[in-house]
Amino acid sequence: MSAAPSREVLEARILRQRRGLADALADLGDRARAEIDPRRWVRARPAAWLAGAVVVGFLLGVRR
Repeated sequence: MSAAPSREVLEARILRQRRGLADALADLGDRARAEIDPRRWVRARPAAWLAGAVVVGFLLGVRR
């Protein structure tokens, strides 16, 4: 008997690792999208965003 694993065992291990990597990559993508989502920033400080929108609107309105 040889100590080396069989081809089927190696292929199954590679398949499991690929699935694990695909899951990890999907989780990383979800976290990245959540981190750059502007809705989260607005929900965190709605008054600041409202004040900024009023100032920008005022400046654009004054220019005319």
